Amino acid sequence: MSQESSNALFRQFVSAISAPDCTSLFTIVAPNISIDIPGASFVDLTASAHGAEALCAWASQVHKECGKTTFVIHRYFENGCELMANGEIRIERHPRTFSSPCSFHVLIEAGKITAFQLLLDTYALQKFRGEMD
Repeated sequence: MSQESSNALFRQFVSAISAPDCTSLFTIVAPNISIDIPGASFVDLTASAHGAEALCAWASQVHKECGKTTFVIHRYFENGCELMANGEIRIERHPRTFSSPCSFHVLIEAGKITAFQLLLDTYALQKFRGEMD
């Protein structure tokens, strides 16, 4: 897969998990995608799972419980079938906005994303959720 098509696939992926758009997710990720969102054990938005359905459920949970999610990607780093991206996650739930640095790591095989890891400050996200209501 070319660098340009890897970047385009990744941008589609970020857009689909932000929306969340499960129909799009199912076309760009492998059915058995590996999902890893590590963090504090008491934060239920962390995840270690497999499958496109689990990814869709996670993205939907973030949107439902936190608010509109946007990822601002500052740079990409590619190494063959791997892509790393650094940027910022923003979650808007009026009148508040959560913002934290984040990093993505994805594996791409045969034009599909087969593994997804997202690193972000889960402690700060949990605090934001607790102060929303």
